[in-house]
Amino acid sequence: MQLPISILPGDTRMEYIAEVMAKKGGNVCSSWSDIPESGYLICGIPFTRDGKMVNTSMSDPLSIRSFLGMLNGSHIIIGGNLSKNVISYCTYHGIKYYDVMTSPAFVRKNARLTAEGLLIPLLSNTTFSICDCRVLLAGYGNCGKEIADILKLFTNEIYIYDTNPAAVKAARSSHFKTVSEKELRDRNHSVHQINIIINTSPANPFHSQVWESFSGSCTVFNIASFALKLPRPLSERVFDCPGIPGKYAPKTAGHIIAKEICNHFKL
Repeated sequence: MQLPISILPGDTRMEYIAEVMAKKGGNVCSSWSDIPESGYLICGIPFTRDGKMVNTSMSDPLSIRSFLGMLNGSHIIIGGNLSKNVISYCTYHGIKYYDVMTSPAFVRKNARLTAEGLLIPLLSNTTFSICDCRVLLAGYGNCGKEIADILKLFTNEIYIYDTNPAAVKAARSSHFKTVSEKELRDRNHSVHQINIIINTSPANPFHSQVWESFSGSCTVFNIASFALKLPRPLSERVFDCPGIPGKYAPKTAGHIIAKEICNHFKL
């Protein structure tokens, strides 16, 4: 007998996940009391947005601690970016869990949606076409690679910055120009002709001196989940763009998540 499938409500992606899971007997929880005594529990991606509360649109928010206290060894938590504390709790209490962000296939597909969706804020918040973009891309991980691959369809003026030697090598193998921090500090380097800076790094990629060396006319797009603190005038031209797949392609994003879950658990 298949275990019950419960879905916590959240952003629009969760609605499309529920649409797929309904065909497999899944139900959306309208309150915390709807969570059954066992079964799959599909949570948000990310699992939490602030490290304290469960990411859900339920009217009565619940802390992570209280939520985990409701569960037992017959539950299976499914979510994204599960923290070390959540994993430790589940391991200690015998609660099974699955983080979809550990799936390379899912991460690649999600990164592609991020890259596609980034074109919308990029075009909406600049006065020039993508063909006229001169881009500095900070971070050449999963999202960085996809963003670079899409942008190179329109412009050859793309510089890659990454502190990981393997990432730099990969960027060069794909025929992208790379820059070091030393070159970024050189105001005469051609990289300072850029008009777009895209950050995909999980932490601020540059020291304040480097940020101050860029032209104040640059527009900065930050797809990381934290807010960039930049010196003026760049601070007036920063656009935070977290959660792009859920915002611009929620149906596709939701179906990708649902497919990943079904494949992993053979539902």
